[in-house]
Amino acid sequence: MLYLASQFAWFLAAAFVLGLVMGWIGRDGGNLRLAGGTAGWFAAIWGLGAALTWLQLLNGELAAWVESALLFTGVYVAGCILGSLLRGMRASAAIDSEAAAAPIAAMPPVEGEADIPGQRPAGLVSARQDKPDDLKLIKGVGRQNEARLHGLGIWHFEQMAGWTPGNIEWVGSYLAFPGRIEREDWVGQARTLAAGGQTEFAMRAKAGLVETSRDDGLAGQDNVVALDTADGTPETKPAG
Repeated sequence: MLYLASQFAWFLAAAFVLGLVMGWIGRDGGNLRLAGGTAGWFAAIWGLGAALTWLQLLNGELAAWVESALLFTGVYVAGCILGSLLRGMRASAAIDSEAAAAPIAAMPPVEGEADIPGQRPAGLVSARQDKPDDLKLIKGVGRQNEARLHGLGIWHFEQMAGWTPGNIEWVGSYLAFPGRIEREDWVGQARTLAAGGQTEFAMRAKAGLVETSRDDGLAGQDNVVALDTADGTPETKPAG
């Protein structure tokens, strides 16, 4: 196989570069789009071919063809993996940079804020360029929860993508369902959407297959944000 590598060095380099490109464009935002079954079958077939050549169970022209196929596919897949990892690192860096550069607003305290465990995330007075993200594309965020998040100054996916464990604890307690944010992975969904990718839920929601405007029920009614106040500013309804 080393002989083949030396003979086809330029072609192998081209296969690696092609893999880099395909890995880069095949990355769906923050997530690598891999079909688990397909990847498993490919690995099994590649391993079988490698075993046959290693044990010298193939001879002549057939052995040369199999070794060449193994070599080229191995180099191509390595390029795909590296390209995907590089794009993922770039997307994460872009999210962190944008979140760090966002203007921090001194949002007014909410009722009982001192008693809420965790750390309240920084908020924005309004959406950047008056263009808020559709937070309802995150599974678990309906119209009611979106309004509550707006009341906290949370308008964009990258804000949620940058939440710390302390922020998650605070928001979960404030919305009166601690643990739900972790279970539904709001932060992971937000990172994917902020990077320009899509989640299965977001695609179904955009296609109108999910009732994203559904109310969350009675849980957390004491924390509902009212957006129709006299001066147009959000306020928190008092308990009871």
